[in-house]
Amino acid sequence: MKTLIVVESPAKSKKISEILGKDYIVLASYGHINELASGGKYGIGIDIKNNFKPKYLISKDKVKVLEDIINAAQEVDQILLFQDGDREGEAIAYHLFEYLKSSGKPIKRAVFREITKKGIQEGLDNLRNIDMNLVHSQETRRILDRLIGFLVSPFLMNFYGEKLSSGRVQSPTVRMISERDQEIDAFKPEEYWNVSATFETAKKEKFIAKLDYKPKSLKETDALIHKLNTINDFMVSNVKAQKKKVKPDPPLTTIKLQQYMAKKFGISAEDTMKSAQSLYEDGIISYHRSDSVRVSDESLKSLRKWMNENNLDHPKTANAYETKSAAQDAHTAICPTSVDLIPSKILLSGNDKQVYDTIWRFFVASQMNSAVWSSLSVKLTSLSDKNISFSISGKALEYNGYLQLFNTDYDKEINIPLLTKKDLVDILHDKITKEQKFTQPPARFNEFTILKELEKYNIGRPATYGSIISTIFSRNYVERNGSSFRSTDLGKKINSILVNYFKYMEYEYTGLLEKQLDDIADGKIDELKVLNDFFTEFKQKLDQAYLDNGGTLCDKCGSPMRSLTNKKDGSKFLGCGNYPLCFSTKSIIKQAS
Repeated sequence: MKTLIVVESPAKSKKISEILGKDYIVLASYGHINELASGGKYGIGIDIKNNFKPKYLISKDKVKVLEDIINAAQEVDQILLFQDGDREGEAIAYHLFEYLKSSGKPIKRAVFREITKKGIQEGLDNLRNIDMNLVHSQETRRILDRLIGFLVSPFLMNFYGEKLSSGRVQSPTVRMISERDQEIDAFKPEEYWNVSATFETAKKEKFIAKLDYKPKSLKETDALIHKLNTINDFMVSNVKAQKKKVKPDPPLTTIKLQQYMAKKFGISAEDTMKSAQSLYEDGIISYHRSDSVRVSDESLKSLRKWMNENNLDHPKTANAYETKSAAQDAHTAICPTSVDLIPSKILLSGNDKQVYDTIWRFFVASQMNSAVWSSLSVKLTSLSDKNISFSISGKALEYNGYLQLFNTDYDKEINIPLLTKKDLVDILHDKITKEQKFTQPPARFNEFTILKELEKYNIGRPATYGSIISTIFSRNYVERNGSSFRSTDLGKKINSILVNYFKYMEYEYTGLLEKQLDDIADGKIDELKVLNDFFTEFKQKLDQAYLDNGGTLCDKCGSPMRSLTNKKDGSKFLGCGNYPLCFSTKSIIKQAS
């Protein structure tokens, strides 16, 4: 039996073709075959009055690609759509299905978590139909993005300058950065002082402790030090020693991979995803767009066998991790396709090397023993003045466990004398020090912290974070200051305008929209309700924004009108923004001087 397999990228098609052999024709669609058209009311390619029905066109650069796929379909017995298992992949598969169903050949959907012989065979063993809930989720996301992008961006350009844009996710991201900058600008530092003293035990062991109270001025600090010079009766009032087991982190999800690479290596989310995509297509890692920390039973069994063979300590019972309830659990965590693919033995370079090394280490570490930390905290209190107390604490690694994979030096001992409760200690009056400090404003966002914030509010999807961050820089809404992000004057201005009108700028609301998209994918809610609820209020606010800024709405179609210039005499007039589908114009009436 001859089979046509359609995948998304040529790299995948080459790899899969090598694995499956001559009975399979493997072609790539190069991503989406269709694109959302422009046109119709407001020029957005969506028939709002007809249940938000979108109009699709074959992308110009995909005409030949589609022709080759359709021609190949005539030469085979069955067609398998091997797109990614997320909502974007499902939408690509659906549109291909619509073009290929006239071939009369059986068409099935297949998903694989890794591009290996085993992974592809699992996909072939679990063929299914198109998941229309996932398709509707993607289409709803696409419509929401089009409504905001195509309706709000012209409003901004009409009144505030050319080449401005707004987006469902990009604009709340700019808001985060802009408002953090406002916090920093408004911040008024407050003075405080750290006071430290050297103490001595009966065994002449010396150690430094810090005063618990923070004086607010030099005058107050000097008065306090003067008082300390009269006190000689400090006693150990509390000793707290404990051991704490710290379980290893789970295998990586997309967002955790991005955050770790940004924090540890300064690699952007966009570059991290490029490397992960390359590693996935080369069959080195499992699917790289995942919210799940779940690992397949087979991978877990293979890992624990490898750990036994390599004398790597691990618990008798496998470590278990729970995926967040809001996560899509269709995929496993990001893992190496084989634990035997040790990073040092694979020929990789640059970001690819760093990304794979991180994925491999987190995967292996997730099934190792917990690290054990010893901590000690001591409180010293004056017997004559119970309000005066000093504290000292320390932490040391007693057993490294999984941490041995991360090549980091940790303190192996706590440099605090062995003290017990009610021990008397002497304060050395000639070794009391003071240090002026000031409270610090919140830190500016950087790649790592903005990713944490987007995750916190469930804004957007981790797979798109890289492109979102890239967009806000390209639009000149945000600029870099070293590794920090700073909003530009333009970014602050646009943010204040959008926040004043549109609900999608609210973090919780934007996160709710994202949750609704997940609910559509799970079949829990209807996509039309989500679109209707959004558009009703959105359109009212958009019209109000135009009117507040001196704009006019078209009497015929309701689209905003734009100021245009008559090429013949240079006079100004208003033309419908929905041209050429609406030819409505209005004269601009000049006010009498």
